[in-house]
Formats: sequence, C-alpha cells, structure tokens
Amino acid sequence: MTAPRPVPNARVILLGRVVLDHRFWIERFPPAAHRTRAADYQEAVGGPAAVAALTVARMDGQAVFVGRRGDDPAGDRAAALLGSQGVDTRHLLVVPGARTPVAAVLIDPRGERFIFPYPGAELPDATDWIPVGELDRVQAVLVDTRWLAGAAVLTRAARAKGVPVVVDLDTDSAEAWALAADATHAIADEDLSVRCGGVDAVLDRLARTRTWGAVTLGANGVAYAGGRRPAFPVSARDSTGAGDVFHGAFALAVAQGRGEDDALRIASAAAALRCQTGRVPARTEVEALLAEAFPGPRGG
Repeated sequence: MTAPRPVPNARVILLGRVVLDHRFWIERFPPAAHRTRAADYQEAVGGPAAVAALTVARMDGQAVFVGRRGDDPAGDRAAALLGSQGVDTRHLLVVPGARTPVAAVLIDPRGERFIFPYPGAELPDATDWIPVGELDRVQAVLVDTRWLAGAAVLTRAARAKGVPVVVDLDTDSAEAWALAADATHAIADEDLSVRCGGVDAVLDRLARTRTWGAVTLGANGVAYAGGRRPAFPVSARDSTGAGDVFHGAFALAVAQGRGEDDALRIASAAAALRCQTGRVPARTEVEALLAEAFPGPRGG
C-alpha cells in the first residue's frame, strides 16, 4: 500500500476564511447551570481554507494562504498562529477598521463540537489584489465557499493555467455550484448532502459537470464515484475542523501528483488523527497510521 511520501516542494494556494477559535472542552451540552466550568481551553486557527493551509504545512507541503482579516487583536493572533506553523501569510489582507471572524467552540466528551461563529465585519469583496501571479509556482489550489467572489477569481485563473483546483463545497447556492463546476475536484460535506437530496444526488450533480466529486460523512467515511471508503476507527477528542484537515491533505496529495484513491486514503488518515488528538497532524503521524492500517511494502 502506497505511503504518503511527499514530492519535494509541492506548493498549494489556499483561499478562503480565517477564524480565531476559542475552544472549550465541557462535560455536557447543553449545560445544566448558568455557570459551568470547562475542563480545558485552547486558542486555535479556524476557517476551512485556513485549517487546510495548516494541514498542508504540517504535512511538509508549502502553503500560501490568501484571505482577509481585520486590523484587530483577533486577526493578529490568527495570522501569528498560521505563520508559526510555516504558512505563508503574505497575502492575508489586513483591512483597516474591519473585525476578524471569531468562534466559540464547545466540545463534549464524545468529541462532538457545537460552534458559535461570529463572521466578522467590514471585510470587502474586492478581488483585484488576489495574487494570481503565484499560480506560476504552485501545483494545486484549494478554495472554500466562505468568500465566493475571491474563490471564483482564483479558480478561473488557475484553470486557465491548467492548475488543479479543489473546492471545499459546503454552501448550497448557485455561485457555489458554479464554482464547483469550474474546479477539477469538489468535496462536499454531509450537511450539504442532506440539504441537496442525499449523497448520490450531490455526486450525480458534480458528475454532470465533469468535476470529480466526493462527500465526507464523518465517522462513516467518504463517498465518491468509486464507492465508499471507511473512516479510520479512532476515539475522538475533538472533531472540529476534521473536514478542513481532510480537504487540505487531499489538496496536497493532488499537488504531489497522486491519484484520487491515494489522496482519499491520505486525507482520511489525516482527518482521523485530527479527531483523535485535537491537533492538525504532521506528515510522520499520517504515515504511521497508514503503515499500521496497511502493513506491507511502502512505495513512492
């Protein structure tokens, strides 16, 4: 079974939302009293594309993040957390007077999360600053649907240059589906499939646009045109951002020139480790889990 041996210098641009998460581990939800002590707390990066960028960097890829934030302490902290893991934040636009998205995340003993997001304010939709010139030096692009105007610009520019584009599809709108139709790969989540008639309906819709598609199903694995791949069985500490980690690992695998089956295997392992440890996994951790699950000769 092939292990995730990175192609040197695989580089991915990731465009979308960055959020500063405040995560609290609690004993029960909803709480029984007005004041309930949390068992643990963590400040972390949230947002689909931002967590995917952390994943690319942690798995030894080169991650270039493109997004917007306010000139406030939350934005400073989110940028610092991204940069501390090696993510290139030169194209994280600082908007004077704007407020950075933040979220309170409550995590119960099963690892299930309850998210209370504040979307930020005064983050403009202008796209003329998006660094399309970076596309000459990358092997893949990932965009989320939290900033559709920017995602559309980068996706069209990437496809014109023949660069593969992975869309994190979690929005049911005409603009989001048009974005998926322009991409090479679109990975939807289970919530979207429920809103859109089921997993098969989502896969069929993507297939009609000739976009390779998949739907992540949490503990039930991932569905795609070739069938279903089961999730790696782990005890969950925190499932927050597991889908974002999945997308980031998948995009890096695409950038490395891997096929979709191999990319799904790697992404599933990375997402499982995120749930188990509460951290974005490193490449060596993903390799170890794959080697344990699929013992035998390791190839490149």
